[in-house]
Amino acid sequence: MITPGGPSALPTSAPPAEPTGPPLAGPASTPLSARARHVRLVLAGVCVALLCVGTFWGDDDAFPFGPFRMYSTSTPPNGNIHVMVLEARMPDGSWREVPLDSSAVGVNRAEVEGQIPRFQAAPALVGRLVEAHDRLRPAEPRWTGARLVMRYLKLRDRRFVGTEDKVVAQWLR
Repeated sequence: MITPGGPSALPTSAPPAEPTGPPLAGPASTPLSARARHVRLVLAGVCVALLCVGTFWGDDDAFPFGPFRMYSTSTPPNGNIHVMVLEARMPDGSWREVPLDSSAVGVNRAEVEGQIPRFQAAPALVGRLVEAHDRLRPAEPRWTGARLVMRYLKLRDRRFVGTEDKVVAQWLR
């Protein structure tokens, strides 16, 4: 038999403690002045206008006010996919495709693709990629030249049918 107050009785909890200090208050808030409201309204309007203009006429360069077209578009079923390729001329004179990334030449593929007009106008800039390779990978054979090639992967009815390469810029030692 269980008796009240015996070993199986549930412990009673102590009464809740009373707060000892003053009640916590949030940060004091004061209403904005008419000028502050006006400035915020104008800034919000400018941001909305920039977003609208960027959405309809912008491109990736207008980020954050332009759309990411790389994610919002697709290749037509009978179109081409463009891929930038770096080819290096080896000491024996042969050309070999090499990585176009920061570990090999100090810049990423996207950075090179964004500067295609500069490489076309000044092919000596391709030599900077060769120099960067020499610094970053001194144990590898020194390239005697390099060329940037735009590779077009051709699609017909959404199926791969072949490639076409076009040299964008070339530099030789």
